Amino acid sequence: DTGMGILAAAKALGLDFLPLAEERYDIIIPQEFIEDDKIAKLLKIIRSGEFKGEVNKLGGYDVRATGETIWRSSL
Repeated sequence: DTGMGILAAAKALGLDFLPLAEERYDIIIPQEFIEDDKIAKLLKIIRSGEFKGEVNKLGGYDVRATGETIWRSSL
């Protein structure tokens, strides 16, 4: 049998895994919330080495650019 899934789930269940594609996940934060304390806390967490280390332990994720701003509106 086969099915779609992620490496972390396959590892947790002791299943074989064959990667088919890579996906990118972005967080879009509206400009009016960018200075919000809750957003600042979230960004601090996802930029931390501790968070990235835990995500790396799951397997199958590339965290090198995690937390980076990739585009900011000039509006």
